[in-house]
Amino acid sequence: MFALKYPVILLLSFSLLLNVTPANADTKNDSKKETARLVKVLNSDADTHTKAMACRRLAAIGHKSAITSLANYLGNPKLATYTRSALENIPDQGADDALRNALTEVKGNLLVGVINSIGKRKDKKATGDLTKLLSDKNTKIAIAAAHALGSIGTKSAADALQAAIGKGDKKLQREVGFACLMCARSLAKKGDKQTAIALTELVHKADLPKNIKVAAMQLTIVLKGKAGLGLLAEELKSEDLSRFRSGLQAARDLGKQSTSTLINVFNALPDERKALVIPALSLSHDSTALPLIRKAATTGSEPLKLQAVYALSELEPALDENAQLQVLKDLFGLLKQNNSEIVSAAQAVITQISSSQPPEKVKALIESNTRKLVESEGLPQQLMGLQLAGACRIDSVTPTLLSLASHSNTEVKQAAIKALGGTTSAATLSQLITLALKNPNDKTTSDALKAACSRLPLDQTAQALASAMQGATTEQKQLLLKQLAAIGGETALKTIVKAARSNNDALQNTATDLLGKWVSIDVAPALLDLAKNLENRKYKIRSLRGYIRVARQLNMTPEQRLEVCRNTLANAERNDERKLVFEVLRRYPNPLAVNYTVSLLKDKQLNVPASSIIVSWAERGTPVDADLLQNALQQVIATTSNANLKKRATQQLERVRVQAEQDEQAAGFQSLFDGKSFDGWHGNEKIFRIEDGEIVGGSLTEKVERNEFLRSNKEYDDFELKLEFKLLGDKTNAGVQIRTAEIPDHHEVIGYQADLGTGYWGCLYDESRRKKILAGPPKDQRTFPIRMDDWNTYRIRCEGPRIQLWINGVQTVDFTEDDPKIPLKGIIALQIHGNLVNQVHYRNIRLREL
Repeated sequence: MFALKYPVILLLSFSLLLNVTPANADTKNDSKKETARLVKVLNSDADTHTKAMACRRLAAIGHKSAITSLANYLGNPKLATYTRSALENIPDQGADDALRNALTEVKGNLLVGVINSIGKRKDKKATGDLTKLLSDKNTKIAIAAAHALGSIGTKSAADALQAAIGKGDKKLQREVGFACLMCARSLAKKGDKQTAIALTELVHKADLPKNIKVAAMQLTIVLKGKAGLGLLAEELKSEDLSRFRSGLQAARDLGKQSTSTLINVFNALPDERKALVIPALSLSHDSTALPLIRKAATTGSEPLKLQAVYALSELEPALDENAQLQVLKDLFGLLKQNNSEIVSAAQAVITQISSSQPPEKVKALIESNTRKLVESEGLPQQLMGLQLAGACRIDSVTPTLLSLASHSNTEVKQAAIKALGGTTSAATLSQLITLALKNPNDKTTSDALKAACSRLPLDQTAQALASAMQGATTEQKQLLLKQLAAIGGETALKTIVKAARSNNDALQNTATDLLGKWVSIDVAPALLDLAKNLENRKYKIRSLRGYIRVARQLNMTPEQRLEVCRNTLANAERNDERKLVFEVLRRYPNPLAVNYTVSLLKDKQLNVPASSIIVSWAERGTPVDADLLQNALQQVIATTSNANLKKRATQQLERVRVQAEQDEQAAGFQSLFDGKSFDGWHGNEKIFRIEDGEIVGGSLTEKVERNEFLRSNKEYDDFELKLEFKLLGDKTNAGVQIRTAEIPDHHEVIGYQADLGTGYWGCLYDESRRKKILAGPPKDQRTFPIRMDDWNTYRIRCEGPRIQLWINGVQTVDFTEDDPKIPLKGIIALQIHGNLVNQVHYRNIRLREL
C-alpha cells in the first residue's frame, strides 16, 4: 500500500492556499463562506502551520467575521505575525478594536507588532493609548508608538509627538523627530499645513541629529511654498553640502515656484554646484530658465556645457518656435567643439527636436544646417552631417547621399549608406534596393535597406521588394528574401513560400530557413504544406520542424497549438520531430493537451513518451485539473509496458488522489452516491442498477423504451457538481439534469440537461421545456475531448442565472439565463435516453453548495 509522504493535515494546509474562489458577482458571499471554513480551522486543534496558512488566506479575503478568532492569537508568539497581517487587511472597525484591545494584553515584541499594525491602519482612536506608550521604559515600544502616531498623522498625534521631542534617550529622540516629519507630511496632505509647518520648524530647532534637522528644513520649505523661497536661498548658498543638496531637492519638489530662486543664486555658486542646479532648473519645464541654460551651454566650462545641453533636452517640450530656433543655432554651433561628449549630446537634442514634429521654420533650419554639414569639405563636419541626416530622417538629402554612396573615402561612403536607412522614402526606396542589389554581401547596405523597410508602409515596401525578385540573380534574391522576412506580412510570406517551392536549391535553403524562424503564426499553414509536398527531404524536415516551432515558441490558442501537434505527428517520419511534439505538450498542459496526450497512449509507438509526459506533469506539480490528471495517470497504469513509468504513475496517482480529496473536502464537496445503494435517489430500478460501485442505466442488448431518470431526493439552487460517466453503444445518448422539476405521474422531467451522446457532447439542452440546445460547442468540435467507451469527467457549475459545463477539463458551455421566469432551483437527475440500445455508467458523484 502506498505510504503518504505528507501528513493529511499538511495537505489540508496546502489546500487552504490553493483553493482560491473564482471572481464573480457573488465574490463577497463566497468570501464569507470561505472565511467560515477558515475560522473553523483557527478554532480547531490544527497544528501551527495549518493555522498560519489559514491566516494568510484570511489576509487575502479580509472578511470581518474572522476578527474574533484572529484576535485570540495576537499573543501567540508563533502566530501573531500571521494574525496581525490578516487583521491589517480587514476593512472593518472591529479589526481596529481588536488591535487596540491587545495594547493592554500583550508585551514586549508582540506589543511592538500590534503597535505597528495600528500604525498601518492609521487608527485615530488609538492616539491616547499610543501617547502613553511614548514614555514606555522599553525603547522599542516607545519608538513603535512614535512611528504609529506619525503614520496616524492627526493634530492630536502631532501634539503628542511635539510633547515628546527631547525626551528619552538619543535613539528615541531621533525616532520621535523622524515621526514628527511623517506626521507633518500627513497633516499637509489633509490640508492642515499650518500645524505641519509648526511641527517641522520645531524639529529643526530641536537638539536632534543633523540629518533630521536638514530634512525638517527641506519639508518646511516645500510646505511654505513661495513663503519658503528665502529659506531655500539660504540652503542653496550654504557651504554645507548636505544642506545644499537638501535645498536642491526642495527646489525640485516646488517645481516652477523655485525657478527664480535658482536663477538668482546661480552666479554665486561654484561650477560643480552650478552643474547640479541646471538639471533642477530643466526639470521644472519652465522656459524662463532658458537664457541661463543657453548661456551655460555656450560660455560655461566643458562640464557645465554638457549639463546644459542635457538640460536643453529636458526643457525642449516647453519651448515655443522662437525658443527652438535659438536653441538650434546654439546646438549647431556646439557641433564645432572638440569635446565628443558635448557634440554627441548636441546631436541628440537636435534629433529630439526634429522628431517632435516641429514647426516648418524649425524643420527648415535643421535641414539647411544639416545640408551644409553634409556638403562640407571638412571630413569631421561631413560625417557629422551624414549622421544627423539619417537620424533626423531628412529625405531631401537622399539624392546627395546616393551619390556619396560611391565616394572614394570609405568613411564617407559607409556613413552615407547608413544615413539612407533614415532618409529613404517610399518614393526613393527602389533606388536603395538597386544599391543593395549591386552589393548583396555588403552589410552596411543591407542594414540600411532593412532600417528603411522597417519604417516605411508595409504593403508598399513588401511589394517593392517582391517586384525586385524578377530578373535578380540567386544571390540578390536571397538578399531580398531576407529583407522580406525582416518586415513580415502577407506579401512577404507569399513571396518567400514561392521561393521555397522553387527548383532552385539555394533559394529553397534560404526560404525554408527564413520560414522556420518566422515570428507570427500565419506561417503555420504554409510550413505544413511544404512539409507535406516538398520533394527534398532536407527541406521537408526543416519545414516540419519550423511548423512545430510555431507551437513551441509563439502565442497560439490551445486549439491551434493542438492542431499543430496532431499534424506534426501525422507527418513526422523521425523520432526527432515526434520528441518536439511531446515537448510542446509538456510545456503547455491545458485540458485539450492532456486529453490528446491520453489519446496517444493507445499507440504503442507513442505510449512511452506520452506516459512520460503525464507522469512528469504529476511529479512537477503542474497545474492540471485533479480529476483530469487522475484519469490520465490511471490510463498510464493501464496501458504502459514500461515498469518504471507504471510505478511512478502509481505513486503519483495516490498522491494526487489524496490531495484532491483534501482539496474537495476543504471546499465543501460531499458525495451524493455511496456506491452501494440508491439512498438519496429515486427512479425506475428496473432500468437503473448498481454494479461495481457504479450507477448503470440501460442495456447493450435491448432498447430502453422511453427516457428514464434517476432523480435526487433533494433540490439544489447554486452548486458545483462533479461526476464521471461512460457511455457504451453504437448510438448513445444520456445526460445530467440540473435545476429540474419532476412532472407529476409522468416518466419525463423538465429542466436543464448537461447533455451526453453522439452529436450532443457538452451541450446544454432544455429538456421538456424549450426542447432545444441552449448552448454548446460547434458541431465539429463536440467529439473531442470525449474518450469513447471510456470514463470521462463532467463538471457542472450553477450560480445565479449562470451555468458552466466542462468535459474532461475543457469548458464547453458558459450560459446565462435571461428569462426571469425560469426556475433556478431543482433536483438533479441522471438520464438514459429512450428508443436506443445503449448503456450509461455514472460514478464518483459529488457536489458542493455555493
